[in-house]
Amino acid sequence: MKIIASEIKSTIKKIDLFISSSGFETRSKSFALALEPNTIAQGFILHIDENYLASYENLKELEDKIPHIKTLQHPKNNPLETYDIILNELSNFYDENLGKASLNIIIDVTTFTREILLILFKAINREQYISKSHIRLVYTPAENYPCDWLTKGVRYIRSIFGYSGMILPSKKLMLVILNGFENERTEEIINSFEPNAILLGKPSCEDSINDKLNARGNEKFEYVKQRHISIIQEEFEFSCIEVDKTVTVLEKLVKKYEEDYNIILSPLNNKISTIAVALVALKNENIQVCYASANQYNINEYSIPSDYFLIFDMNEFLK
Repeated sequence: MKIIASEIKSTIKKIDLFISSSGFETRSKSFALALEPNTIAQGFILHIDENYLASYENLKELEDKIPHIKTLQHPKNNPLETYDIILNELSNFYDENLGKASLNIIIDVTTFTREILLILFKAINREQYISKSHIRLVYTPAENYPCDWLTKGVRYIRSIFGYSGMILPSKKLMLVILNGFENERTEEIINSFEPNAILLGKPSCEDSINDKLNARGNEKFEYVKQRHISIIQEEFEFSCIEVDKTVTVLEKLVKKYEEDYNIILSPLNNKISTIAVALVALKNENIQVCYASANQYNINEYSIPSDYFLIFDMNEFLK
């Protein structure tokens, strides 16, 4: 569902728990600032320690704006500790609300790192939580990325905690890449895993955020394709605006190749497609999801936010 920013206050009336992430982009606060503050009964903002100054400034603005918000500071490179922090806060929240039959939860996924977003999904994907919650996901699309580069360098490449998969030595390795704008990350992942085969994906024209981003994505896709054409088993298209479409595409690919290959998913596009990767992997524990951490972000001119939000019902995907 697409909602313009000016209609948020009249659309969302009650939030029992709001979860978001601080970030250096203005998009990290776009949705929260569009809400009526008293709409939020309780909130968590995940904040990476040793972050950029802009992240602290955005965090402070949200803390001042929203009365019942709690900052959860977590380490940059300790996914297990981060998982424990999230799980502990969720457990406390549900214990405090045992008497309520249904809880309205909104997660603003916009500026989570892909790793932390998937860890959060792993923590909240429990029957005792899902069964008594209406969970909606909110994403603020970028209208444009005006800079020539988004990130530089790769600090590490690893499987995401909770998504390590089942790698069998009897099978070959297949890397499924949802390509984006950061080819350096793509190249490092390919070089790290040295896959026997690659499934290389790009956003479809009709399911891109806009034509400008689609053209840029196609250019990046063609670069990777030409460099690794000898091991590209198949090309595919996915959606950057509809979670269910990308879930369907990935599930078909997994079914087609899982008998012969160990499958590793690499989400390198926007958070909508990353959510789809998480949902597919949560339902298939044989699949591994990998993450490449960037060394440096172009914080001064990273993105221009759109004036609307995309909202999804998470419960329908986790049934």
